[in-house]
Amino acid sequence: MALDIGFYHCTRAPAAEVAVRLCAKALESGGRLLIVGERARLEALDKALWTQVADSFLPHALAGGAYDSEQPILLSETAEPVNGAKLLLSLEAGVPGAMDGFDRVLNLFEDGSPAHERARLDWKALGSREELTRSYWQQNERGGWEKRG
Repeated sequence: MALDIGFYHCTRAPAAEVAVRLCAKALESGGRLLIVGERARLEALDKALWTQVADSFLPHALAGGAYDSEQPILLSETAEPVNGAKLLLSLEAGVPGAMDGFDRVLNLFEDGSPAHERARLDWKALGSREELTRSYWQQNERGGWEKRG
């Protein structure tokens, strides 16, 4: 089975807000999720996961704790699935060089951000790799996703 890489162009909502929604979906499906990004973004996402969904809690942790392997959602600066995640979400950090062990990678980036340009470069660089499939998704006016490539 080919690794599936989805490029998600966040034009209507910030990438962190989209990430919170995707965390909820991953938990609903029973999957584990690894989120990679810069430390400041991860710390902000950590707070959002506690507060953004008013009627529920999304169990998660910042990497580096004693129970990383037990976390259904792990926030990390590196793409090492120590929590057994098969789903990797890159929060404005681009597609990581090593993606071993993952079934799917979601690359979230905001319109006009430095990560937007990196996504273009990653899209081109990954185009010739036969062991993966890639897709490009853009938010529509209602905040939903439309496949554009």
